[in-house]
Amino acid sequence: MSVKQYKLYLIDLDGTIYNGDKKIKYAKEFVDYLNTNNIDYLFLTNNSTRQPKEVAEHLKNFDIDTSEEHVFTSSDATKIYLKGKGYKNLYVIGESGLKNTLSSFNQKENEDCVDAVVVGLDRKLSYDKLAIATRAILKGAELIGTNPDTLLPTANGFMPSNGGQVKYLEYATSTPATFIGKPSKIIMESAINLFSYSKDEIVMIGDNYDTDIMAGINGGIDTIHVQTGVTSVEDLESKAHKPTYSIKNLFELVK
Repeated sequence: MSVKQYKLYLIDLDGTIYNGDKKIKYAKEFVDYLNTNNIDYLFLTNNSTRQPKEVAEHLKNFDIDTSEEHVFTSSDATKIYLKGKGYKNLYVIGESGLKNTLSSFNQKENEDCVDAVVVGLDRKLSYDKLAIATRAILKGAELIGTNPDTLLPTANGFMPSNGGQVKYLEYATSTPATFIGKPSKIIMESAINLFSYSKDEIVMIGDNYDTDIMAGINGGIDTIHVQTGVTSVEDLESKAHKPTYSIKNLFELVK
């Protein structure tokens, strides 16, 4: 099956470019192809703990030649969302990647006069942080999750991710969260709006149907499922909305 050529590729990382600490075959060749032919692309990641420069540095471990201009994180999309809402005062739960990205906002230490509570993965999460966030939400602050991920793949197996932290606050406050990262169309629209391409010139590539492929579907663009990670070809058979393409590996996109 011949796959259409696009002008902008939005690309997932874990399961698509690498698996944990292991390289995925042909990922380097695909990115080299994009670079050589000056084709626009963005690595689209739900990870809020790293800034784009750190992500680009991390990709060097997998022989991926790229730069921070080609990385768009859930923290970046969160910043755009917050600016669009006109928020100024935040209570932020998260690590340095998120806090540094949101450095232009007033990040408060308590719940007073907070416009939004922003929650990203925090591996030093405490009850005190959750208590402040709860009080701010009950006072009317919007609850925002950088991503809804339930599990974080690590070298030691799966660990809890950001979704559980946000669910705690949703349950405690009876307040639904606004999620920014995949599969939300918020991160998709934020990334797409950085360029001037029409939606039929853009594609989302990823291994995980529930996050990557659904993000593309929710964003109204074509999708390419790559069979190197979470979702198998057999898994796709039960899905009501199929990806535009399903390919064995990224080499099938090198023309």
